[in-house]
Amino acid sequence: MQINILLVDDEPSIIQALRRMLRSQDWNLFEANDGEDALEILRREHIHVMVTDYKMPRRDGISLCQETRRISPYTYRLLLSGQVDYAALREAWHAGDVHRFVAKPWDNTLLTIDIEEGVRQQKLLGYVHQFQQALTAHSAAFLTDSNWIIRLASPELCNALSLKEEDLQGLNLFSPACSDAGVTLEAEVTRQIESGATWLGHFTLLDNERQQQPSSMAISPLGKEYRLCVCDLAASATSKRPQPVQTTDDTEPQSTLKAATLHIRFSSADIDNMTTSARLFSDLKALCSKGQDLYHMPQPNEFLVAARDSEAVLELQQFAAEMENNGDLPTGEMTRREAPEGADYEAWLREQLGLNNSRPSDQSSDEQTVLPVFGLHGEILGVESQQLGQYGEEEWRNWLTAVVTTWQSHFSGPLRVILDAHSASVEHIQAFLAALEYGRTLHPIDASLIMSEEQLLSEQEEDILLHGELVHQDVTRMIRHFGRSFLNARQILSLPIGGITLAPEFLTRMQEPRNAVQGGRLLQKLHDEGMVIYAGHIQHSELLATSHKARIDWLSGSVLSPEVSVSELHWFSPDATLG
Repeated sequence: MQINILLVDDEPSIIQALRRMLRSQDWNLFEANDGEDALEILRREHIHVMVTDYKMPRRDGISLCQETRRISPYTYRLLLSGQVDYAALREAWHAGDVHRFVAKPWDNTLLTIDIEEGVRQQKLLGYVHQFQQALTAHSAAFLTDSNWIIRLASPELCNALSLKEEDLQGLNLFSPACSDAGVTLEAEVTRQIESGATWLGHFTLLDNERQQQPSSMAISPLGKEYRLCVCDLAASATSKRPQPVQTTDDTEPQSTLKAATLHIRFSSADIDNMTTSARLFSDLKALCSKGQDLYHMPQPNEFLVAARDSEAVLELQQFAAEMENNGDLPTGEMTRREAPEGADYEAWLREQLGLNNSRPSDQSSDEQTVLPVFGLHGEILGVESQQLGQYGEEEWRNWLTAVVTTWQSHFSGPLRVILDAHSASVEHIQAFLAALEYGRTLHPIDASLIMSEEQLLSEQEEDILLHGELVHQDVTRMIRHFGRSFLNARQILSLPIGGITLAPEFLTRMQEPRNAVQGGRLLQKLHDEGMVIYAGHIQHSELLATSHKARIDWLSGSVLSPEVSVSELHWFSPDATLG
C-alpha cells in the first residue's frame, strides 16, 4: 500500500529540507503552502500522516489539525514548529487534536522516527475504522463497557500478554492489575471518548508476569455502552516474544529452540580501549546474518555472537570462516557453545553473557520488591521502584532500610535508587524525600527521579519549590521517554537534568539499519554532554543487543531480570553462583 505524507509549511526551504530527510523512504509526498491548501488535499487524497508548521497565514497549525480531525479523522497529525504557545499546544494534545509535536530545529533521526511511528499508529486508526465497520480486523484488541470493564479480548491480545481471555474479563482497563496507567490518563481518555472522539496514544499493559508491555493504542466509542481498544504491541512482545506454548494440565511448556554462541577473544594488546572495541564491534556486526546477535563482553577485547534459531546456528561456521579470511580484522580465538536440548534461550544467553540467571519465586503480596538495574556489562548498578504514589514516608523508610541492609551485605559502593515520578503528586515525592534523608544516614544513596517534561517546565509555585528541594537533597532529575518528548535534543540539554530515559520504541527503531547510525550519533551527543541514558522495558535479546551497541548506561527489563523481592537481590552479587 502506498503511504501518503502531507507536508505543510509556508516556507519552501522547510518543505525541501523535509523532502531531503525523507528521500530514502518509499512514501508519496504531498505539499501545501498553508492550511487552506492542505485541507483541499485532505479532501481529495487519503493522507496517512500530516506534518504541519504552526505559524502560517490564513490558518495556524493547531486549527488545521482540528479541522483535519473533522474531515479526515484517521490521518495522524504531527505539528512541527519553533514558535508555539505551549499552553495551547498542550490543550490541543490533551484534546486529541494533535498526536505529536516536534520543536524546530528538529533532529533528522528523531523526526524520521516520529513520522514512521505516525505511519504505524495511523494503521491503528485504520483498524478502528475496520472494527467500527465490520469488527473483523485481526488485531490485538478488546472490548470494554462504559466503565472500562473488559468484556471481550482477541486471541492476538491474549497471546501477546500470555493470558487467557477469562483472566482479562472483568478487569478494569486502568486498574493496577491490567495496566500501568494513572488517573490522569484515565480522565483524559474518558473525556475524549465521551465526546465521541477516538483517542490515540501510548499505553502500558501488564502481562501474566506483571511485566510492562508498552504499546500504542487506539480507543473508539461503540455507541454509548462500549469502547473498542486496538493495540499495537510491536514495540514489545507481539513481534518478538515467543508465543505461549499450549500445554495440557499434566505437561510443562518447553522450548525446543536450537541455539549456539561463538565467544571471540582478541589479543588485549590489539584491542585495549573502548574506541577500538566499538570500531571492531561494527566490523563484526557486518558479518552477522539474520538471527545472529552480537554482544560486548565485559572486556573490550571479547565479544559474543549468539545464534537464536537453527538456520543462524548453521551460519555460525560461515561467520567464523569470513572472520578468519578478513584481512582487515585482527586474529582472534573462537570458542563455540551449544544450548542444551530444551533450554530456555533467554536464560541460557544470560548465562553466556555472565548475567544472573535466576528467576524470582512467587512473592507474597506484602513483600517488598525492586526492579534490578544493570550496567552495560551486566553488573548490577541499583534498583528501580514502582511504588511512588503508593507509599507514605513510613513505608519508604521501611523499604529503604530493607534495600540498604541487603545492599550492604552483598555489594560495595553507594546504592542507586531510581523512581518513576511522572504521575506522582508533589506530596508523594516529598514523602520519599523525607524518607531518603533518613536512608542516607544508613548508607550512601544516589537517587534519581524520572519526570515528565511538564513537571520539569512547570512554573507553578509548588513545583518550583519541589525542584529546589530536589537540588538541595542532590537528587538527579531525568526526563521521561526521550524520543516521545515535545522537546528536541538541544532544548533537553538546556534543562537542569542529569539524564534521559528512552521511549520503549526508540531502541526498536534503532534496529533498522537506516536509523542505527544516526540514532547512535544522537545518543553519543547526549553522552558527550554528560547525560546518563537509561533504557527500561528491555523485553527481548534483540533489544539488548541494540542497547549494547548504543552503549546505553543503565538497563532494565524482563530479559535481564523481572521484579524480585528485596531478599533476592543477593542473586546479583559478584559472589553469587550463576545458573
